[in-house]
Amino acid sequence: MLGTWLGHALRDRGDEVFVVTRSEAEEEHELSWTSSRGIIDLRRLEGADAVVNLMGAPIADRPWTRMRRNTLRDSRIQSTATILQSLSRLDAPPKHYVGVGHLGIYGERGEQILDESDDPGEGFLAELALDWEQAHLAAERQLQARTAVLRMAVALSPTGGVFPLMIQPFRVGLGGWLGDGRQYLPWISVRDAVSAFLFLLDHPELEGLFNGCVPVPTRQKEWARALGRALNKPVVSNAPKWALRGALGDLADELYLASIRAVPQRLQKAGFSFQDAEAEATFGWLVACLDDPPPELSRYRVQRRRRGRIRRS
Repeated sequence: MLGTWLGHALRDRGDEVFVVTRSEAEEEHELSWTSSRGIIDLRRLEGADAVVNLMGAPIADRPWTRMRRNTLRDSRIQSTATILQSLSRLDAPPKHYVGVGHLGIYGERGEQILDESDDPGEGFLAELALDWEQAHLAAERQLQARTAVLRMAVALSPTGGVFPLMIQPFRVGLGGWLGDGRQYLPWISVRDAVSAFLFLLDHPELEGLFNGCVPVPTRQKEWARALGRALNKPVVSNAPKWALRGALGDLADELYLASIRAVPQRLQKAGFSFQDAEAEATFGWLVACLDDPPPELSRYRVQRRRRGRIRRS
């Protein structure tokens, strides 16, 4: 989803964009890669200015079994190592590298305000996010590239990701907050996420780690109630901690119930401004896009391959 929006934003301003995919390349702008061979037809990327690495299996779509944890690690850390190894074989590898990370690196921190200078927390997600960042930062050595990592949490989009799914119970009056609702939930709109990636690409003086989230953290209960107001639906109930833990295990504690009061200090200090900084207004835009999609929104529909075919999500 995020790559689709970013790709259009880059092309709209005149950039040539190649998509590196695990699937068989079917379009002129696509390149396939495998874990054993790296990027197929690598020479087409000779002289590329920048690479944006968005790889990683979804974190929140199923419980973290041992097999799933291995998948989450391999799809981020090993895949990034493979891609960097491929790009390093180019005579002129990209000089700018931007990777996506996760704000779960901070772990449960309660009321503490967290910026990029704070240490990582504890737990599987924090360890995964830390190792993922280290895999990205290897681009400095392997490609001699200026490297930046945008730490993100949930990105809200009307065309994919979590929002079209999470809104369904709210529409019928069954939506609610998670746990006691006091935990801080970091989030960002897809428009601001794309703008942040473009900002990091376009400012060669920016490198290192950046929090990608709204400037004023939102408590989970208020976030849920803001969605209810955007839908004109009451939000008066919650999903108890015991139910979430029973269904999702550690994923519930580290992702849905953890309080991460993160702020985008380095982005704001560098001059980045947010378009969607307030929850209710952002939900209003998202709901409007779902209920009465503008014609231009159709191009952002995510293409998903199933058994060799492409279908629109």
